[in-house]
Amino acid sequence: MQEFLMNLFTAVVTAAVPVIAGYVIVLIRKAGDNAAAETEDIKVQGYIKEIANAIADAVAATSQTYVDALKNAGEFTLEAQKEALQKSLTACIASISPAAQAFIESAYGDITEYLTTKIEAEVRKQKLAEPLAIALPAAESETDTTAIAASTAAATAATIAQAAVNQLKSEPTVKAAD
Repeated sequence: MQEFLMNLFTAVVTAAVPVIAGYVIVLIRKAGDNAAAETEDIKVQGYIKEIANAIADAVAATSQTYVDALKNAGEFTLEAQKEALQKSLTACIASISPAAQAFIESAYGDITEYLTTKIEAEVRKQKLAEPLAIALPAAESETDTTAIAASTAAATAATIAQAAVNQLKSEPTVKAAD
């Protein structure tokens, strides 16, 4: 009887944790959205948007250029996960303006810890948003490899361009005197 209760408890906890985590994530995002909406300072709203875009772009780029290849090869180990997180963190910090970095440090403290948490949340968000692949894998050919490499390069270039645009948008503008 006690073993049955432990198995039942384990099953309930296993089912409940992802659901509760999902609700907590939605609650945190809602709080962030509310904070951004209630913020009167345009500059702070710009930082919040810049940071969110940089995180999403860094995670997407790392996933496409690093994680997907390792998963397809069956080599996505714990060490590879840590390396992917570090690559995303490095790309994210590189694409955030110094002013936004200063904002994070003044508002949240350690920038690395803050961005690591946000990157992990973004990875989960993007993982849950991925469509299910129903087709059978096609035999890989030289043409497929070339196409994959070209699309990866294009995605990387697009991410870099987006980061540059985000950084330019965050720079203060000067109005010309009439």
